[in-house]
Amino acid sequence: MQALHPNANAPADSALADSSRKAHFDRAAYTQWLKSLRQVCTERNIVLIFDEVFLGFRLAAGGAQEYFGVRADMVTYGKSLAGGLPIGAVCGRKDLMRRFREDHPVDVCFARGTFNSHPYVMTAMDEFLSRLSDPAFRSIYTGLDEVWDKRARRLNDMLAEHDLPVRVSNLSSIWMVHYSEPSRYNWMFQYYMRLEQLALSWVGTGRLIFSLNYSEADFAEVAKRFVAAAKEMKKDGWWWRDPSVTNKKIRRQILKEMITRKRPQ
Repeated sequence: MQALHPNANAPADSALADSSRKAHFDRAAYTQWLKSLRQVCTERNIVLIFDEVFLGFRLAAGGAQEYFGVRADMVTYGKSLAGGLPIGAVCGRKDLMRRFREDHPVDVCFARGTFNSHPYVMTAMDEFLSRLSDPAFRSIYTGLDEVWDKRARRLNDMLAEHDLPVRVSNLSSIWMVHYSEPSRYNWMFQYYMRLEQLALSWVGTGRLIFSLNYSEADFAEVAKRFVAAAKEMKKDGWWWRDPSVTNKKIRRQILKEMITRKRPQ
């Protein structure tokens, strides 16, 4: 996820108060950054950990390691490993995964949990991994970036055609929504989308994730409703152009309102 805004913090909920949220993904540049990080960790004997709990196997069958061509020392996985059922998994080098001290073998590290190794979850995980190893199933990853990059461009072109101040950036099927004009009412867009019967993840980061099996017809329907929601919001007067309005002024005005607001007696 950091690839959408390298070397910057993820946007917080307060980012919805103006249009300062930005995102951009450059696979080649981020791959080179990760490879440099891998080299530094190797030279200094630092354990490099990839957190795959959120993305899991979305980018490639081998996860981010395969997608970026960088080998981590340890990797964490979450619910995607069991088809959405609760699970946590840690994988890594043999020396890092050893659960006892070589100089004191009886000093064993126990991993405890109420539902550890639950048969139902283990069966779901086995089913997922079995399908993941099937070449026919893996074909879903073929041309994945090209498909979702094309869809993002198509939606941005539709938004630009109607002169709407909304844009999307994407890391494959992981998308982020941002705005091209300063406004303090962007947070209302989620309600206009609901009126179009489109429910997308919105609070805070503004990210949303599409299922990999989305068809062209599925996406076309989403794009149509997305644009319709933006058109309605603009028609109702919540977006307007004013050269004197900047994101900085919006933040200052909101802060002033918070400070000067009278407290109830």
